Order: sequence, then structure tokens, then C-alpha cells
Amino acid sequence: MASGFVRWKNHVDKLLRFNHMTITLSAEPFRISESGSQTLDRHETAREHHYAHRSACATTTLQYAFDSTLNFPEPFLDDAPQFSTAFEPSLSHLPCVLFLHGSDPGGFDVARWVAGGLSHVHKLRNPLMPSRFGSYSVYNVQERGDRSGATETIHSQQDGEQAAPFAVPMPPLGMLSISRPGYLESTPAHTPTFQTQAATAAQLVERLRLPAVHVIAHKEAAPVALELAGLAEFRRRVRSISLIDPQLTTPTFTQRLSARLGMLGPEWARTRAAYNALARAADDDVFLRAVAEICGVESVDEIKDDPTMAQLYEGIGVFFSHWNARKPGVLADSLMWARLDREAWKLVNAPLQCITSTPQPFGSAFGSDALAREEAARAALVNTHCSPEFTRLFGAGRLLFPLERVCRMCLDFVDRHQES
Repeated sequence: MASGFVRWKNHVDKLLRFNHMTITLSAEPFRISESGSQTLDRHETAREHHYAHRSACATTTLQYAFDSTLNFPEPFLDDAPQFSTAFEPSLSHLPCVLFLHGSDPGGFDVARWVAGGLSHVHKLRNPLMPSRFGSYSVYNVQERGDRSGATETIHSQQDGEQAAPFAVPMPPLGMLSISRPGYLESTPAHTPTFQTQAATAAQLVERLRLPAVHVIAHKEAAPVALELAGLAEFRRRVRSISLIDPQLTTPTFTQRLSARLGMLGPEWARTRAAYNALARAADDDVFLRAVAEICGVESVDEIKDDPTMAQLYEGIGVFFSHWNARKPGVLADSLMWARLDREAWKLVNAPLQCITSTPQPFGSAFGSDALAREEAARAALVNTHCSPEFTRLFGAGRLLFPLERVCRMCLDFVDRHQES
């Protein structure tokens, strides 16, 4: 058993080493390099000056992975070395989805897991169909037509026959997964605030020359997403925001105490527990029970129904390894709440959806804890310049969620706001 554990640990080391790139960014306030700047009000100017004074001459290294739905790797983490040190420039022309992970679990691997789920759902929604050129289209397309439900029909020029309906394709998407500052190989921010993390993400988007992004954020990353959408020179790039179980209010004393207690314990104990429960085949009963606890009972059905989803779930054991490399990020997240400033949230005007989950199975009453979290999110978002959509998710887990179901919700929202 010990030799099996060592082999699995070495395998996990390779997965976290071979599937990302790093970039060094300055910690100065975000500035758009090419387009004109927008006018700042007095509050924004004061925030910029304060931020510049606190972060002068500071830099941060950010860990990220950038793929597309056209060629997203399966499995989502590969143990083969990556020989390319730069992203494919053609990806910058695709609509991009930025994934921001929460605290537990946290890291680019968690974000890449969600990206893998979204990529798979994107492929399921776009089955191969005859193209207008008489063969199969370059990428999968979806029979959706225009927003009124009509479908474009292409007429054959031979014998006056009507050809098969041509469906307007759903464009491929770029998948940008990052480790927020302090997680894995991303260095902690000089000033641990939600604003600095948002500025770091904005600088990455600028360096990659991405014209616009759709943001998906989980739990503690929700304030970062809202700060990103409120940045004076960046908010026009944010096409939509999807918040999954967002933490938008300062945690209570009990929540903070629970989080601190959760940080105790040696790394080897966490890694060993993950190995015992999750380093197994998808049809193993021990594995299914562990996944049901972590991701929810609905995830077990997804594993049994779809081999690709089963493969994605088989990779979640890596999330609970390398605790010492994730711990600085968890600690920084706990410190940022003391500097929470919702003023920039008033400037958010991007379409926003808020997904609140409960472990209760579908068909039962929504749990009281989930209702309280939903009401807290409504109160926190009341001053934004958008009309948030609130969605309820049943059958979620203690730490994560049923991947395919959540990805379908997020992809539908992204698709509806491609041209926002």
C-alpha cells in the first residue's frame, strides 16, 4: 500500500507541474494599454492612489492554463510534460471564460476541472451536423437558430430541393484557469485584498490580449469577480458573471473559527486521506461515497451516465494534495475580509447569475441554510447596476457541486450574453 501511495503522490506531482504556465505581473493599478481610459470619480481615484502607494514596486507570479473547447485535453490534467512555454495566439480571438476558484479546494487544478466540464458540455450541445458547404463543419454546431427560435434553412440550388437545416454554430470558447495569489505556484499578493486580486486577473487578461471575458467564480472568489467587473478601465470587457455559492458577506466568528481549524493538520495526512478515498476507479463504492460527500449525490448519477464525466471526477483527488502550497492562499483569503469594500460593486453592470446550492435532493424543500445564503447574496447585490438572476441547485456537496449540471447552467448564461 505504501508503494502505491508513493506512486500516486509522484503522479500528482507531475499533474501539477506539467499543465500550466506562469507569468510575472506588476502589482500596480490596472491600466488599459491600447484603448482610451474612462473617467474616474473621486472615490475611484482615491482607491487608485491608496492602492498605488501600498503596492509600489511589487510584483506577483501568476499560475494559469489557457485552452479552448476545441482541443481541451482529456483527462483535464496530463502527466506528460508540456514543451510549449507560451499560449496559442489564436486563442485570443475566441470568447474567453475566466475561472476563479474558491478556498477549499483551491488552485488552478480546481478551475481547470470546471473548465473541463464546461468544455465537455459545450461539445454535447454542439453535435456534428451537415454544414452549408455540404460536409461537416470545422467545429461542432448547435441547432438553435435566432433568439426567436427560428432555424435558418439553406436551399439547394440543384433540382430546387431543400437541404438539411443549417444551424447557427455556437462558437468555441477559450478556457482561462488560474491559481489565485497564494495558491500553488502563484505568489501571495503584496497587499491581500479583493481589489489587488482583481487587478492581477485584469492584468493577465490584458497581457494575453483578450478582448472580453465571461467570469465564473466559486464561493470566496465571488468578491474578486465583482471587483473585476467594477474596475474603471476593465468593466466593459466583462460580458457576464456567474457566481456559484458566492460568499459575499464577512464570515461569522463560527465560520472563521471553522476555517482556521480546517487549516490544522500535516500535509501528508490530507494527501493520504485523498489517496485512500479518491485514488480509485469511478465504479468503486468507496470512491462514489467520497464523491457524493464532496460534490453531491447528483454527481454519482453523472459518473454513471457519462464516461467523460467519470474521468473528470476521477481527477479530483489532486485537489487535496500539496496543502502547504495552497495554505498561503487560504490564509490570504481569510485576511481579505477585514478590507472588504463593496463600493466598486455599485459600478457592476454586466449580466449576473447567482447559483445557490443545497445538499437536499431534487424535489425536496430548499434548505434553511441555503435560503439564508441566497437572501444574503440578494442583499449584497442589491446596489449593482444589473438585475441578477438567482438559480437554485439541488444535490450539491460539502465542498463542490455536480459538475455537469452547474456547467450547463453557466454555459447557457454565457451563450445568452455573448454579445452583451
